[in-house]
Amino acid sequence: MLFIDNHWVAGKGKNLISLSPLSHEEIWNDNQASISQANQAVLSAVDAFDGWKNSSLNNRLKVIKKFYKILDQEQDFLSRLISLETGKLLEDSKTEVAAASAKLGNSIKAYKERTGSKIKALGSSQQAIAHFPHGPMAIIGPFNFPLHLPNGHITPALLAGNTVVFKPSEQTPLVGEAMVLLWERAGIPKGVINLVQGDYRIGEALIKHELIRGVLFTGGIKSGLKIHKYLAGQPNKILALELGGNNPLIAWKTKKISRAVEIISSSAFLSSGQRCTCARRLILQNSTNGKAIADRLLKHAKLIGAEIKNSKFYGPLINLNAAKNFIAFQQKLIDHGGKVLLRGRIIFKNGSLVSPAIIDMTHAKQSFDEEVFGPMLQIKFVENFEEAIKEANSTNFGLSAGLISDNDLLFEIFQRDINAGIVNFNAPITGASGSAPFGGVGKSGNHRPAGYYAADYCAWPKASVIAGSK
Repeated sequence: MLFIDNHWVAGKGKNLISLSPLSHEEIWNDNQASISQANQAVLSAVDAFDGWKNSSLNNRLKVIKKFYKILDQEQDFLSRLISLETGKLLEDSKTEVAAASAKLGNSIKAYKERTGSKIKALGSSQQAIAHFPHGPMAIIGPFNFPLHLPNGHITPALLAGNTVVFKPSEQTPLVGEAMVLLWERAGIPKGVINLVQGDYRIGEALIKHELIRGVLFTGGIKSGLKIHKYLAGQPNKILALELGGNNPLIAWKTKKISRAVEIISSSAFLSSGQRCTCARRLILQNSTNGKAIADRLLKHAKLIGAEIKNSKFYGPLINLNAAKNFIAFQQKLIDHGGKVLLRGRIIFKNGSLVSPAIIDMTHAKQSFDEEVFGPMLQIKFVENFEEAIKEANSTNFGLSAGLISDNDLLFEIFQRDINAGIVNFNAPITGASGSAPFGGVGKSGNHRPAGYYAADYCAWPKASVIAGSK
């Protein structure tokens, strides 16, 4: 179903089906929006904008806080729904719901500290800065965090006074529908949030619509680059992109090998590698210590693979195509000189559950700067730390990166020289605080589409010098 102008309506576009990644059973079957309905959703958001913008912050907060109260009450339901539609294990889904719940406090704090209104003396006059919403915003969500990441756009957008047209990933329409149901229960005013289901064609219709004033997108680089081209020459539209990464992790001269392996495994294989911050590349010293880390990691990954059918930690990839792409990318690495340390496999015939893969790319003829979702780690051995930094930066992405070491001074060098927006030390690189900016550089996106700096792109500043009338 679609939610337009506070009415649930049937889609008039082509059929859209969501399948369980685990069982491949049908869990959502409905028609997606037509282009005409996408236009209606935008017009609804346009009509609602002035009323929502001009309502007081306290009035907006009443609705937003009520949504979060309902979200907290429905945590178990939402966790099960996310697990059903994404294939995430329940504990992983619970973590996502908890992260979504934490967005309220962080968003309010960010709004007040980074935007809001401020006034100070300027000689005999005053200097004032006030922030204002852009207008109707198109929010396009990803499949891997279908609640948390769209919510990370929606909350600061609404808080600032924008209205929203939300298109969930076509892989996760059910979670998107459930979230908007909660907003309806919270009493969201007519037209402030609109939901359209659909594939990339509906996304394009929203992005290109002349009355949309902002596009907030989390997803893959190919889609992100298309959106960037669509909005070329339209500086009147704000664009915030979070596009993933080809993230490096360096483990260097650590005697704490068990700890290192735990950090590496969590970074590379958590959520079956379907997090944009997951480690894709591991850089080790060509030494006894580096080889010891690789050997221990290999044993641990083999154990994961042996237990994966009944694993409590790793679920399937989102669909069959994702599993096939995972295997195809692995083969591409092998064909270009990658040495198989552990071959990833599809566990069930015609299934999307895959086992971890580890490929040694030290002597490969070619490397590939790509983000492929899945539990695959490429290893490269180097001679010195300067070479390790250079190898870590050999990517056009720049989302997350990490260093594992017993030497604190190395982190000062690493933090200074690494090109990434999230830089962790002796911790998994999938970990990021909601009270900090989240995002990257290069092909990983622009602005900081989630986290604490989300307030920045949801409102624009207006500066005034006020001398008074006397």
